[in-house]
Amino acid sequence: MKTLFSFKTLFSFAERLAGPLLRISLGLVLLWIGSLHLQNPHSIVVLLSLSLPFLAFSTFVYVLGALEVIAGVLLIAGLWVRYVALLALVLFAGTLTIFVIAPAVTGFPILNLTGQFLLKDIVLASAAITVVARDAAMHEAKRAQRTHLASRSGDHTLSPMNSEGTQVNDAAPGEQTHSHPA
Repeated sequence: MKTLFSFKTLFSFAERLAGPLLRISLGLVLLWIGSLHLQNPHSIVVLLSLSLPFLAFSTFVYVLGALEVIAGVLLIAGLWVRYVALLALVLFAGTLTIFVIAPAVTGFPILNLTGQFLLKDIVLASAAITVVARDAAMHEAKRAQRTHLASRSGDHTLSPMNSEGTQVNDAAPGEQTHSHPA
């Protein structure tokens, strides 16, 4: 007897949805946080003055907010995903340095409200790492597929080329390739 509900179908749907949903939600969070920084930099300037005083300037917070907004928009749009997610990772890592540099500000290890607020960046950094890894893996799989198709069809235009315009052999040492002589 066939059931309407199948865990296999549900898991397959979740697998297809996970990457785009994580990328878009990370983009929304960055867009939101950046917009708040642009709207009112004062609270961040105060936090920076207690932890990283050499960065405690409204101008720095505006630049940070603008980077976050741009990163958010690019992630939502799906443009330059792995590079933008790496930038986001740097932003989150910067925030997390406050735990190390100024533990009194966060109340570490028994976190105060500021520490609890900043702790979210561990999850956001993990999300950024996952977005980078998924996007890089997807691009590598597409590149491998293009290379494989090119080698099967004898079409060298899809194969990777070096700066001299000759086909590059990507195979691992000892691995057979199916490239045709030019």
